Amino acid sequence: MLNPSGSAFGYVHPLCEALTADGARVTLLTCGAWARELAGLPAPSYTVDPSFYRRTLAASRAAGLFGRAARVARLAEHAAGMARALGLARRHDVVHVQWLPVPEVDVAPLHALARLRPLVYTAHNATPHDAPPTPAQTALWRAIYRAPRAIVAHDAATAGALTTTFGVPAERVHRLPHGNFAYLDAHPAPPAPPTDLLAFGFIGPYKGLDVLLDALPRVRRAVPDVHLRVVGRPRGDVGEVLARVRALAREGRAELDERFVPDGALPSLFDAARLVVLPYREISQSGVAVLAATRGRAIVASDVGGLGELVRAAGCGLLAPPGDADALADAIVALLTDDDARAACAERGRAFARGALAWGPIAARTAALYRLIG
Repeated sequence: MLNPSGSAFGYVHPLCEALTADGARVTLLTCGAWARELAGLPAPSYTVDPSFYRRTLAASRAAGLFGRAARVARLAEHAAGMARALGLARRHDVVHVQWLPVPEVDVAPLHALARLRPLVYTAHNATPHDAPPTPAQTALWRAIYRAPRAIVAHDAATAGALTTTFGVPAERVHRLPHGNFAYLDAHPAPPAPPTDLLAFGFIGPYKGLDVLLDALPRVRRAVPDVHLRVVGRPRGDVGEVLARVRALAREGRAELDERFVPDGALPSLFDAARLVVLPYREISQSGVAVLAATRGRAIVASDVGGLGELVRAAGCGLLAPPGDADALADAIVALLTDDDARAACAERGRAFARGALAWGPIAARTAALYRLIG
């Protein structure tokens, strides 16, 4: 399992655990940050090889000249990690790639891996968020998607984009759902202060936080004391929207927490929210929505990609057209002012996540995919 940057712990860790329980011998090739994510959990049943970014992981996040130099050095360590992947591939039956942090650099080693062993790639997003859909980018991802024998897509929109935009033959695209976050049950934590609305995850332009802020005045006409909690690291050009949240925070109407939240704090953070709001402009599959459903939180979301697909399938909330602040506000008010409807959405979401999105069946289907292409 190749995951250089340690991304999406809540997906990769339970998948590796479930594959091991299904009888596979799994080695995860990742970076040193994985140990931080594992803190407080039972020891993993799979092997963790933290060969990526051994010296530059922390330094590359620094500001100034030192940070820029460390990021250049990190590229060299990235190349060394991919070389390590080529060596490990020879000892395993299948290579499963989760994320490519530097796709322009990784396309060549990806094809080299595919020549050594059957290769599976999980397309968490058809292309990176907030990246302009240029001809050069499309050509790059076409080249990347030619390498795997099988590509996993979590939702119909991503599966469709793989075939129509990137020319992947339909028989190479396999639908497997994003599994639940039940592993967080092992992370008991003290309760967090309650809030009405939680917007969680990286704060980027595609997340539509500005749409939620535009919706709040309409929400306040029905729920005057509504409180918003925004939690996540900023990414991209979001200075204006952050300034708006800070202004609300000074009025006591909002809270802004610009940090990475460790897994141990996630259960109490989500359990403290009456609603989880996901006003995304575009998205493939949302791990945040799966997490909210797993914790039994009702959702108000944009009807985009796999996000709308999940909310409809689980019956766990209400949807609004992307970018429509009035419709988003009306959906928020409908659930905030109807305790029974909100509770019903929450319970349906919890049942769906812990049933249809259980990791055991997902791992069995993943292992069957490995056998199919091997």
